[in-house]
Amino acid sequence: MNAQQSYTAGSYGNYALPYVHGPVMQQGTPYYTSHPYTNTQSQALPSGTTTPTAQRLGMNLPMHHMGNPAAGVGMASMGGQPIRRRPPQYAENSMMMQRKKAKLSDRNMPGKIESIVPESRLYTELQAFEKKLDATISRKRFDIQEALSVPMKTRRTLRVFISNLAANQDNVDNVMGYDPSNPPSWTLKIEGRLLDPPNSSSKSKQPARKFSSFIKSMLVELDAGGTVYEEGNLIEWLKASATREYDSFEIKRKGNTNCKVKIVLQLDSQPEKYKLSPQLASILDIQEETKSQTIRAMWHYVKLHNLQDPEDKRYFNCNPPLRELFGFQRLQFPQMADLIMRQLQPLDPIIIEYTVRVGKEYYQSKYAYDIEIVTDDTLQAKMSSILANSLSQKEVSMCDDKIVQCVQSINNSKIKRDFLLRFAESPVEFIDEWIKSQSSDLELILGESNASIEEQRRSDFYKSDWVHEAIFHYLSAKDSR
Repeated sequence: MNAQQSYTAGSYGNYALPYVHGPVMQQGTPYYTSHPYTNTQSQALPSGTTTPTAQRLGMNLPMHHMGNPAAGVGMASMGGQPIRRRPPQYAENSMMMQRKKAKLSDRNMPGKIESIVPESRLYTELQAFEKKLDATISRKRFDIQEALSVPMKTRRTLRVFISNLAANQDNVDNVMGYDPSNPPSWTLKIEGRLLDPPNSSSKSKQPARKFSSFIKSMLVELDAGGTVYEEGNLIEWLKASATREYDSFEIKRKGNTNCKVKIVLQLDSQPEKYKLSPQLASILDIQEETKSQTIRAMWHYVKLHNLQDPEDKRYFNCNPPLRELFGFQRLQFPQMADLIMRQLQPLDPIIIEYTVRVGKEYYQSKYAYDIEIVTDDTLQAKMSSILANSLSQKEVSMCDDKIVQCVQSINNSKIKRDFLLRFAESPVEFIDEWIKSQSSDLELILGESNASIEEQRRSDFYKSDWVHEAIFHYLSAKDSR
């Protein structure tokens, strides 16, 4: 750490006494000092404290006066006692932690500032309001996180349209048949679109999922009155894990006659839903549900009818409907999942019938088929984006840094003012106390204390004024590491 120095005309022995802003290094042990006449920023002190005299004066002395050379590399001596230094990476991590902890306290105004600047009371009121606002925002963020922990589903409508195109239907000769180079043909088109929810604005619209993402299989059967097409009369599509999503499917065949079409759609639900058996559906009053939700409904049914064994909580007694369903008088809870799976069946497919008509170039069914599906709520994506948005946090952090700098500047100005006021009240007495304190600091730094070992063993020795100065230097050195 480099310190900016401005030398004064004073001296101590053969060494100049500089006013130093920043740490004065003693074999790697930093001492943070600050003088009111320096132009650069200094370290802000907690409110209500005064600046020690040793903090206002630093020493730039030769290294042989700063410690014991015999202490070795990585060692420094202070008052005859060796101090071991930590590696640089530990010092850097510790300084980062200290900065984070001190960030909140650095935003507080210095003590008794309201008597000097009455308007500073408004800043204190803003701080109190900011605490309430931060608490409200934190509570709302926790509410959003709790809401996101539970899957948010909503019911939407998937609308399916069926149409067909006919081409080259006039290119038919009653004697020779049709021209092989340009045969008559038709194209069946199956398309689907997810309808927007009611009362949705254009700004809140999310990218719509494609039609194929809602189905896991599709089977198309062609019945042209005994005609067998070259490409086959049965078309099947199965969703694969890496399959692209499509808005529509097209099936093209050669022919000049109408054709009946049967479309079988199997919906893709995540998590997978099942159809409950008639007996289980009558007990739970549920027709379709996932496996986990069905087991949970059965657990609520057992609790509602007080079927759990009071002596052994692992078992529950079956009432007449459950005995008829499972065939047991008494069951363990782990057995319930396997028995319920036997009562679950795949969902019934959706069957759509249509007739391909070749009398017109384009024909569309007069019906549109609405399928109710369960999909993720669009609100969930918005809530996730709110939690993932770090731009606002960066802006708040930048404003906090600016506030800290302003408060430090105010604190430094108050320190200068207090220094000058004390000097103006009694210049001679102030200078005498200052020189006396500097002398004790020099003795402490150079290890030239005249106190005997017997004096150091007594408690009165540590009640002197220099103890506070030494503690201040020690804590400053510890914080910097």
